[in-house]
Amino acid sequence: MYRAEGRSALRASRSAMSAVLTLGFAIAFLCGCGGKIPPTRYYTLKFPALAPAGDPKTSAVLEIEPFRAAENLRDDRVLYYESPTQFSYYEYHRWSPDPATLFAEMMERHLHEMALFAHVRAAPTHEPADYLLMGRLLNFEELDYEPGGKVRVAVQLRLVRATDHKTVWSDRRQVERSIGEHGVDGVVNALSAASDQLLSEALPGLGAEVEREFKENAQKSK
Repeated sequence: MYRAEGRSALRASRSAMSAVLTLGFAIAFLCGCGGKIPPTRYYTLKFPALAPAGDPKTSAVLEIEPFRAAENLRDDRVLYYESPTQFSYYEYHRWSPDPATLFAEMMERHLHEMALFAHVRAAPTHEPADYLLMGRLLNFEELDYEPGGKVRVAVQLRLVRATDHKTVWSDRRQVERSIGEHGVDGVVNALSAASDQLLSEALPGLGAEVEREFKENAQKSK
């Protein structure tokens, strides 16, 4: 009697183990078929076309320091906010290069177009410069919780005179813009337009201060 019961229990145990293994293989097969990793897509900003620059308005040389960024922007993944306090990333949608470098490159193009400086250089150049431009990217993201979808770009800029390291101009500015297209492509296009708008609004103030100093120094040298 004992042997018969033992054999029955052993057969039941083997049957249960076989069922578990079969279920495990089935799950693995289904995951293998449907769990394909999507391709990673890379994005850059849509830079505006450069207009022909005229003769420089001053003889000053500008050096642009590498831009810093808020901690959550020190990542190449596209950032979005699900609520005013909760953010996440698009895992397979990435910037190339990083957002702070992209924004600095767009600003450099704007400065060339303004024809304000005799030379605009990206640091490090190991050459003398009259002014140093420093920046910190504060926001560069999609606001997914906003009706219809929006993007936000914010930056802090500071222009320093190289001779005495005095700040001669600074600005902190933010732009929000609606997303006009669906998908991450729409987010990228809106961030490009918002960045262009922000720089178009901020840089004239920098230009006015540099021109004022240039004229003032020219008068003193007479």
